[in-house]
Amino acid sequence: MADPSLEICPDFAGDLYAGIRDDLVAATGAEPQAVIDRLIGTWTEGHQARVLEWNQRREEEARAEAEIEQARAERVEEERLVKEAETEKERLDSEKKKPKMNGFNVTTTVGDAIAPHPSQYATQKLNNFKYVELWYFSPDGCKEAMKTSWSIADDTFSLAKLDNQLTIRPASAFKASRAAIPDHDLPFSIFLRAKNSFLTHASTAKWPQAHLDALALFYWHLKNHAIRDNSELGDTVILHYASRVRLDWHDRLKRNEGFNIGIINEILMRLINEEMWNHVRSKTLNPVRPNQLNPIRT
Repeated sequence: MADPSLEICPDFAGDLYAGIRDDLVAATGAEPQAVIDRLIGTWTEGHQARVLEWNQRREEEARAEAEIEQARAERVEEERLVKEAETEKERLDSEKKKPKMNGFNVTTTVGDAIAPHPSQYATQKLNNFKYVELWYFSPDGCKEAMKTSWSIADDTFSLAKLDNQLTIRPASAFKASRAAIPDHDLPFSIFLRAKNSFLTHASTAKWPQAHLDALALFYWHLKNHAIRDNSELGDTVILHYASRVRLDWHDRLKRNEGFNIGIINEILMRLINEEMWNHVRSKTLNPVRPNQLNPIRT
């Protein structure tokens, strides 16, 4: 439909409309000019009605288009906000996963002494709350760890999963040392030194305080147990007790059957004491042949 506002009123006084004028004059008896005026008035009324209808339709169409455009703009804005939120979430997630370096005190220097560090293997065990032999925290274990760190550039690397991310780490971090020995085979003086280092590094690894307290009490009781003064094999008995009980403690923690390791089981201590003496007696009565395995090691 064309815009009616562009219409032009016909020339009702012209020759084209002479027949119509004459018929209307004859039918109504009106003057010719009155007929012309009536024709112009009738057309004008129709014209104005068409223009009004046109304008109303155009307004309705404009409102509909505006509503469509508003809905589209709102949809675009909503999509933009969602995308921005997703981008921000990805950024925050990336920031959380990104390794962070702590700050430092600009007025302090390195300490007068640096405590020896165990190997990456032992540290990884501690970080995962897993059992690890005390040898790794002994002077010999820390010396080997230092040698390993010197040759790290020549080491091979392995994939590891950390905080749901794959990372590349030296293979040495996953290998037990061939030089490691069970806790019960440590010299007692080395055992005491190693357990102190072990407790320090377990604390650094954020072990629960209750577990650290129980272990500290465990080692205190063993160091001061009366069997060390009352039996020639006292230190050996203590070492075997410590080795077996701490391993069992970790195994039971995994199964959610943990016990208080700080409480010494005197019955178990006596049984191990008897076992050690029986072993000594059997060696006295039956000398060990070459290549015979030691039945006491666990």
